[in-house]
Amino acid sequence: MSTPRRWADELALGTRLAFTGGRAALARTLLTAVGVGLGVAMLLLASSVPVLKHHRDDRIHALRDLLNASADAPRTPHSLLMTDLGTTYHGREVRGRAVQPDGPGAVLPPGLSHYPAPGELAVSPALAELLTSPDGRLLAERIGPHPVTARIAPAGLVGPGDYSFYLGSDRLAQDPAAVRLDHFGEQDPPKPLEPVLLLLSIVGVVILLTPVGVFVAAAARFGGEARDRRLAALRLVGADRAAIRRIAAGESLAGALLGLAVGGVFFLAGGQLLELVTVEGLSVFASDLTPQPALAALALAAVPLLAVTVTLAAMRRINAEPLAVTRAGAARRQRWFAVRLALPLLGGFLLYRNQADLADLGRASGLAPLIAGLLLLLLGTTALLPAVLGTTARLLGRAGPVSWQLAVRRIQWAPQAASRPIGGIVVAVSGAIALQALLGGIATDLTPLRPAATGAPVLSATSLAGGASAASYASRLRGTPGVLDATGYQEFYVQDGGTTSLAVRVSDCAGLRIFAKVPDCRDGDLFTSPDALARLGTRPALSALWPGGAMPAWRPPVPRGSADALAHPVLPTLLDRGPALYATWGALPPEVVRQQDARVLVHVDRRAPDAVEQIRTTMAGIDPHIHFYDPAAAFTDKTFLGIRRALTAGVAATLTLIAASMLVGLVAQLRERRRSLAVLAAFGTRRRTLGAALLWQVLLPVVLGLALAVGAGAGLASVLLRSAGLPVVLDWGQAGVMAAAGLGAVLALTALSLPVLRRATRAAGLRHE
Repeated sequence: MSTPRRWADELALGTRLAFTGGRAALARTLLTAVGVGLGVAMLLLASSVPVLKHHRDDRIHALRDLLNASADAPRTPHSLLMTDLGTTYHGREVRGRAVQPDGPGAVLPPGLSHYPAPGELAVSPALAELLTSPDGRLLAERIGPHPVTARIAPAGLVGPGDYSFYLGSDRLAQDPAAVRLDHFGEQDPPKPLEPVLLLLSIVGVVILLTPVGVFVAAAARFGGEARDRRLAALRLVGADRAAIRRIAAGESLAGALLGLAVGGVFFLAGGQLLELVTVEGLSVFASDLTPQPALAALALAAVPLLAVTVTLAAMRRINAEPLAVTRAGAARRQRWFAVRLALPLLGGFLLYRNQADLADLGRASGLAPLIAGLLLLLLGTTALLPAVLGTTARLLGRAGPVSWQLAVRRIQWAPQAASRPIGGIVVAVSGAIALQALLGGIATDLTPLRPAATGAPVLSATSLAGGASAASYASRLRGTPGVLDATGYQEFYVQDGGTTSLAVRVSDCAGLRIFAKVPDCRDGDLFTSPDALARLGTRPALSALWPGGAMPAWRPPVPRGSADALAHPVLPTLLDRGPALYATWGALPPEVVRQQDARVLVHVDRRAPDAVEQIRTTMAGIDPHIHFYDPAAAFTDKTFLGIRRALTAGVAATLTLIAASMLVGLVAQLRERRRSLAVLAAFGTRRRTLGAALLWQVLLPVVLGLALAVGAGAGLASVLLRSAGLPVVLDWGQAGVMAAAGLGAVLALTALSLPVLRRATRAAGLRHE
């Protein structure tokens, strides 16, 4: 009869065997510890996310500056003048400020110990490195030839990879864009996530952590077949089947407990390396990677429990008799296949059944079915793989070269062991396909111009300084490398004395023809859209509505004719959607033209090297406060951008874990089979044949697994897109890239394992205890 004392003794015996059962047992334990440690490090990283987010939010709030400012704020001993010099460089945001203290007691920006002198720079470490490298030449030219005299401390940065600078100045009092402030930082009230972004966050967390659990479970079974044979010998000395299962669980528990310590070391070492990595502009300080105690305790407790549970479940399919091991028969395999097939079907049903309840995600009633459905679908896909693999191997294993036969027979004998190392790849690829589809759908919804504008050969620049000359801007831009043509224009609204407003676009004759179909034109002409022609028949007095409210009225000239607006899908304007006037420069009073923002439409040769950056640099020399709109660049809200960056970094970390874990799994399998491989080599089998057999043995499960992953990912993406109310459009090219990346990683790792195969086929491997 089993008692708690007997259970404890048998678990302890298994733990001792893991460390004292000879070099082979110790090697298996160490491999298990390394595999589990990789998973533990990932779980500790995931449990650090709440603390990391809290620290990043604190830094973001502490850096708030321009939103606290006002153009007419009073000057005090603690105030300063500031203007925005921020820009974008190769898709990365560069945060820049020009500062001028009003007195010696002016409040300091976070990260600075003193203000830079006029004409001097204080820069972040990452920006300092970029400015001194060849890649940062255009940015250094854009910022200007100012000496760098100080570094911004971590308190003034959101992450170690941030690009940030402060430029000292003594001329901001004459800058119309400068504002005054007397404090930094502001704590904004927390805003609840929109339901679609909450869905994205939940899906991302589940998809990123599920492969970790799959691999930890697989790592607990490293060396399982050799251990099964050794445990069968224990039956010879009187241990019953229940005792054998508990002793096996003890061996797994030893590897898992050692893996907790190894995972802690990996986490601490990886935290230092993370400071050197920036993903989509997201970087983190190692000091912010502090696991949240409750989540860390839950993750660390789950790992040994998972190892014991997986081992006990695996041993139930094994009959360990004295000096013999048998596995479940075909009937039992068929029964288990039905159970495995039910898992993804049930997961898909739960997701489909609850797809219309986005508003319930904030409550447990809506959250539980979503998480349960995701887990069942992802884990069920992995659970199906051994059955599909075994059936395929039986169908394909009747002919072929020796290497193919060796691989297929191995898969037929142990499909579970063959599919175990790639279970994480299956989950990761299927989840990544679904996640990328959801990210793409949300991005398209948030940026409706993005699909039509991608790769468009235009961008626009707007100067907010009054009195600027759009024509002069365009003329100076035409000589910039990468610029095919530049058109200066203005656009604003006018009112005809009533409640109706008219849109006005002003340019030269060539510029007007870009925006509308106009007849013969010369300077001083005015054209109208058909729906505005009747209103101007009486030549009412018009007044511009911007800037600063209505301006003095003026009477337009007699329209020369009607102009039909041309559709311009990439131009950032709403003026083409109503009554509009198309005027040449001479048709408007000079005081009206001087008060409007200057705009330039730039036609770009995007094949030219750094064309957009060249244009930004030229415009910065004209007006450092220029505002750019590049329709070929994604533009979306910052909340979605932050979630996308975090998930992209998480996917990169997960795939790195899976790649490392697969290499550990392949090494474990080769060590386990070293005697049989040495026997084959001793009978004359060429190492090239054995290497090809290893490749086939890995390639067949991977191809089948990726096929399952693409199908599961596409199905999951369809359900999630419907849940978010987005059109179901799957990017099969992206899915192919994901599958190809998984396949490429497997081939590379197989190549890395060949030295281990070479050592395993030496004559020394024939020795057997």
